Formats: sequence, C-alpha cells, structure tokens
Amino acid sequence: MTELHQLQPVTLDFFDLAPLRVQCVLEAKCTPEVLFETLRGDTVWTEWAGVIQCVQWTSEPPYALNSTRDVTISGAMLVRELFFHWAENERIAFYVTESTIPGLTKFAEDYVVERLGPNETRLTWTVAIENTGFMKLLNPITADVMKPIFQLWLRRYKKILEAWPTTKAKPVPEGVAAAE
Repeated sequence: MTELHQLQPVTLDFFDLAPLRVQCVLEAKCTPEVLFETLRGDTVWTEWAGVIQCVQWTSEPPYALNSTRDVTISGAMLVRELFFHWAENERIAFYVTESTIPGLTKFAEDYVVERLGPNETRLTWTVAIENTGFMKLLNPITADVMKPIFQLWLRRYKKILEAWPTTKAKPVPEGVAAAE
C-alpha cells in the first residue's frame, strides 16, 4: 500500500466553497432513522458506493461526533475519516484526515437528511474536494464525470433503503405471552 499523507481539516462551509463539489439528491420511501441506521453500518456502504471495498469503524459505538473509520477503496487505496458534524437523523459530515490517494489536500462528504413525510426522506449528499497539481486543472471535467456515477450509486442506495426492515423484532420478556 502507498504511504499515507495528511489532509487538511475542514468546516461545514467547505461544502459551499470547495473548488470541486458534486451534489446529488435521493428521495426514498424510508424514515430518517432507517437512513441513519444504514449510514452507521459498515457493509451497506460496500453495496451501494461502487469503489468502497471495506469500511472499518476505528472508534467504539455508538458512533457520533468525532467517530473515526478507515475506508478501503478500489485499487488498495485507504482513507481515514473523522466525523466532525453529527446531528442524529438530520446530518452527518466527515473529512479525510489521511489518505493514500495522491493529489488531495482536502476531501469531505456531507449527508443532509430531511423528513418529507411519515415514510419518505430526502438525502442531499455533497462531496467536496480540494486537490493539487494536474488534478486541479481537471476539476470541471471531474465533476461532470463524478455526478452521473454518484447518481447511479444513489439509485442502488435507494433500493437498499426501501428494502430495509422498518422494525426489528423485539424480544418478548420471559413469562409474558406474545400478542397474537
């Protein structure tokens, strides 16, 4: 694996100011709670985001502000992430602290969740990047290439969300008859 290099931290305003920014929207028949349940997972990411091979949380649950994880990406690349914003069932954002991907100085993702109805949710996903060298020159083209790929991924994610169980079976305490 290539050597890890440090990236710069960001704040929420980076999602408006980044030189390379891609935003996609998903509306799904699920609750914000279900959506957040999947975001806290590790295997769901590999099912919808095409380049993610493995997600490993490096902090203890429950995941919240300042949680960390390592994400392995196609081509044996690694990014280390820090969740710097966490509003349960409303919004999470992370930035990459270290990466083996060359040319990155800042990389962050923002997930804004809105309840549209009793079982309908909108997710606005923003990826924001600051890079250097030749890659910086390609930002306009890169954004145009990334957007349709991300929209494909969100179509996969929508199928996962809409098939996700909305309730989990709760164990019946011993000695209590289950309702029929």
